[in-house]
Amino acid sequence: MGTDVSGLGYLATPESGSGTGVIVLQEWWGLVPHIKDVADRFAQVGYVALAPDLYQGENTTSPDEAGRLMMALNIEQTAGDLQQAVDYLLKHEAVTGDKVGVVGFCMGGQLALLAATVSSNI
Repeated sequence: MGTDVSGLGYLATPESGSGTGVIVLQEWWGLVPHIKDVADRFAQVGYVALAPDLYQGENTTSPDEAGRLMMALNIEQTAGDLQQAVDYLLKHEAVTGDKVGVVGFCMGGQLALLAATVSSNI
């Protein structure tokens, strides 16, 4: 249903062609098929869902590697990536409104709180 957006992440749009934007934040595994499926499910109920790739293409199924990736995450760069995701959604032709939602799982839950501090559009 969704598509990879070069250098940004995974974007899923609703069949209706437009909807409210929502950012779907990954677990410590990275942008894995499960998170893409969550974005697709948001699109199925009418949202334009963007799952940013916060590990720039890396992902894993190993808990040790996931921990390494999470610990290597540069929080300042991540804050910038989150702002970029918000800006991308708000400029996307399919997104309605001037605010977006954010949801995250595990590590992404904590990053959802960070996202709310970096953008007044959340």
